[in-house]
Amino acid sequence: MNSETLTNRVRAGYGIGDYAICLYWSGIGLYLLYFYTDVVGISPILAGWIYALGIGWDAITDPFMGYLAERTKTKMGSYRPFIYYGSIPLALSFVLLFWVPPFEGTVLFLFLILVNLIHRSCFTIVSVPYSSLTARITNDSNERTKLTTARMISASFGTLSMSALAFPLIAYFGGANEAFGFLWLAIISSLIAIALLSVTVYSVREKVDEIVTSNLPNFVSITKTVATNYPFWIVFGCILILGSTGVMFNKNLIYFVKYGLELHEYQGLILGVSSGASFFSLPFWAYLALKIGKRETWLISMTIAFIGLLLFFYYPIASLNELLILLALIGVGNGAGGVLFWSMLPDTVEYGEWKSGIRTESSLYGFMTFAQKSSIAVAALILGFLLSGIGFEPNQIQSEETISGMKFMMSWIPICGIIISLVLMYFYPISTKFHGELLQRIKERNA
Repeated sequence: MNSETLTNRVRAGYGIGDYAICLYWSGIGLYLLYFYTDVVGISPILAGWIYALGIGWDAITDPFMGYLAERTKTKMGSYRPFIYYGSIPLALSFVLLFWVPPFEGTVLFLFLILVNLIHRSCFTIVSVPYSSLTARITNDSNERTKLTTARMISASFGTLSMSALAFPLIAYFGGANEAFGFLWLAIISSLIAIALLSVTVYSVREKVDEIVTSNLPNFVSITKTVATNYPFWIVFGCILILGSTGVMFNKNLIYFVKYGLELHEYQGLILGVSSGASFFSLPFWAYLALKIGKRETWLISMTIAFIGLLLFFYYPIASLNELLILLALIGVGNGAGGVLFWSMLPDTVEYGEWKSGIRTESSLYGFMTFAQKSSIAVAALILGFLLSGIGFEPNQIQSEETISGMKFMMSWIPICGIIISLVLMYFYPISTKFHGELLQRIKERNA
């Protein structure tokens, strides 16, 4: 696969697909737990179990989806057919996910689990092939940073849209009936996602060379390759710990705003500022990564997020403006994570190929998402128990101890994750120069 400069059309066409995917991802990440507890009316523990089982199933199917996708050969390529044909089932399952069924007790619990499993399966069919396209489009490290920046800008804009507009849409369509509002939110989001994923399918082409078209390794060989790829394990560890500990902040924010600060009517503004800060910081972080390197940029960005979370815990937040300033600081620090992770991960593909002679990006992506989502599933389950443990009751006035416990979880658990990621990333070895040398060595070996 020869390096080449990608056109803006390709970057935009690929990137816009992540807007669609993030409508689903952030819709679930931000609102599903709240939907279960405050709209459907089940306990935090049951909500945590349903959420965890759903995303845990997603984690199990991801590696197999990656293994299947890279072995699929069609005129459209290996990955695009799954995006094209999977977009409509994914949309329908998302609407079903935010429908309040007329059931109670065990039947309700089992129905919610079933719908979750269906949606997560559909999400895997689309999202794993989509993510795998990055390494198939270009092998140039800087071009990947630019391509991933386009993707992360779209993803962040998708998250921003869902964050800022969800509650206003829910209020507009549902009024006092949040259940009806959530259903319309899901319908609108799904229709937009179908259209945007089709743009990606028709804008991007998969580049296939002798490495991709040769006999692909078996599952045992792939596992051995991943085991010896230590830069991958560094990136893996960082995103795993940040994703799982970040759950405690992201999923508690709606509860803290509603019950701790009594600012529920400003949820759209608050979530919008949090996501908007990440969104608008993306070009800066991408520029910095190109200038000083991905590792150094990670260290700087996570330090900012660390400071923001410390201030969030210790500062006695007394007004909406104070909250917005703190959330903006945390958002800016977290903004670099997506760009750096998704541009570092394909670089580790070449490192693994250089070490073992095996190139298998889709299985690597599938394995990564398996571990990432498994950790989030466990974290969501723990969160359900923690919320019950601090005395949280949906749609009730919360005690000062409950609010204090919530704020502690939101701050110190993510802070510990950031500290671990800083230590791990300090040892990340792949610079732009080193990556170029890897490509040259691979080219010489395959000549």
